[in-house]
Amino acid sequence: MADIRYFADINGQAVRLANVQHDGHVSTKAVHFSGLTPDGVRVQATRMIQRTNNPSLHECGPKCLGAKGFLCECSCGGKNHGRGAVAA
Repeated sequence: MADIRYFADINGQAVRLANVQHDGHVSTKAVHFSGLTPDGVRVQATRMIQRTNNPSLHECGPKCLGAKGFLCECSCGGKNHGRGAVAA
């Protein structure tokens, strides 16, 4: 089973979302999902990644921050994956 993780960028911080729901749109892009922050607020997802089955857990770097793909296997667990693209 795929390990899909959803994140929202809130006040410059990546927050992993729980209890994620799809809005019913035909698209499966991140913007069509929302989830709960750790304090229980429902927000729209800004990014989603698929965690690989056997991640290498390498340290995050520019390649992770600038990632445009869907798969992540670094030590951040997807938290930093593609954040450079979101911040730009």
